Amino acid sequence: MTTTQPPESLPALERVRGMQDVGPARYRRRQHILQRIQRVIERHGYEFVETPILEPTELFLRKAGPERIAQLYAFTFRNRELALRPEHTASILRYYIDARQNDPLPLRLAYVGPVFRYERPQAGRTRQFTEIGCELLGAPGASGDAEIIHLACEILESLGIVPRVVVGHVGIVLAYLERLPLRQRARDWLLWSMERLRKGQPVDLEGELPGLIGNATVAEVTRQLGEKLGDLDRTELERLVLALLQEVGVQVASGSRSPDEIVRGVIAKLDRQTDADALRRGFAFARELAGITGTPDVVLPELRRLITRYELDPAPLRQLDEVLTLLAGYGVPAERIVLAPGMARGLHYYSGILFEIYTEASTELQLCGGGRYDDLAQLLGARAPLPACGFAGGLERITDAATVPDPAPAPRFLVAARTPQALPQAEALAERLRAQGAVVELDVRQRSVSANRRYARRRGFQRLVVVDPAGAVEEWELVEGRDEDE
Repeated sequence: MTTTQPPESLPALERVRGMQDVGPARYRRRQHILQRIQRVIERHGYEFVETPILEPTELFLRKAGPERIAQLYAFTFRNRELALRPEHTASILRYYIDARQNDPLPLRLAYVGPVFRYERPQAGRTRQFTEIGCELLGAPGASGDAEIIHLACEILESLGIVPRVVVGHVGIVLAYLERLPLRQRARDWLLWSMERLRKGQPVDLEGELPGLIGNATVAEVTRQLGEKLGDLDRTELERLVLALLQEVGVQVASGSRSPDEIVRGVIAKLDRQTDADALRRGFAFARELAGITGTPDVVLPELRRLITRYELDPAPLRQLDEVLTLLAGYGVPAERIVLAPGMARGLHYYSGILFEIYTEASTELQLCGGGRYDDLAQLLGARAPLPACGFAGGLERITDAATVPDPAPAPRFLVAARTPQALPQAEALAERLRAQGAVVELDVRQRSVSANRRYARRRGFQRLVVVDPAGAVEEWELVEGRDEDE
């Protein structure tokens, strides 16, 4: 006679760092907050859509910025480069390009779902969180920007949160950098640096210079190669450089830029090297711009003087003025608005107005943010330009900041059969109570009445109902952790 030995206990598996389990109470509150947010969004005419969690890596690398690229959960599977989405905007535009390009504009789309970013876990920041947001596609000008900012504020106000709005315009620094003989890598670094400077974080320009401008040997080789290839037709030169990169195994199928952009960048490097002095001038401008922040009545005159001094296009200043006027029309108080023209937000697809929203009491945890990205659709393959703007926020952070109470819980019942023969009668009673709106559990362990009473008290049930085979019912009211017989 053989006996079966019980399996040995295996070591417990740990939760992946940066990921979170969500218990029942927190899940219920988050769903309650989500439903309130969805009602506000839908009243503004936005329709919810869902895009895949898994996308081609290239979708998120074009104009994403070095910080976001470093956060990607990306991998190769069966010779395909794939990534878990770090945000929704690129996916929404991919969906628009796939299925909605013939729709009349503007198109108002909304979304909610998990995103993944490999960053250092800390209070209020995890590597997986739920992103909710809206994209307004086909809306040029300040009216679109104001609608998006107002909608984000209205969502937070509906949850009892007093929003503090920080507004910027990336077009100011982009216009200045366009004048300088800078490679794209240097421009991207300056945008990244400006955001760090705005937040008071250290930036070491001199330490980064060698990597941004190239050393003397590289410059000389580049000059000689440029002279040898200088007589080639531009199209032929681009084809030759692409073939050369592919031949030596340089990755041009993915990256922060498309293959064509990479090739054009190489050719631009043949034409010139980034001047260290130009990079220092760009850094000085970014630092000056990042230092301008405050209320509109203080910042606008200072920004006007800076734009005049550098002889820049005043269009961004006019756009800020228009947005502030339209926000006032929506009823957003001026005292809740801070201007920060040095904002960059770490994503290189932004092209105009930017904003971030915090609670009135804290400037540490951002609840949501967004901006204008008029060039992104064509970078992802749209057949025509698409002015667009949008915003997104972390549902978990918003839930933590919300002050609205949870809805009153539905009554909870535990229904039990006094004997196994009474189980069909107990099942029928449980179904009738559920149809009346109660939350009902059925005892499936065939416990005694006293054991069921202890279980029901511990689980917070309001009533225990026991049914016998004849259908007779006996009930116990359970109040604040004890039943009426105690």
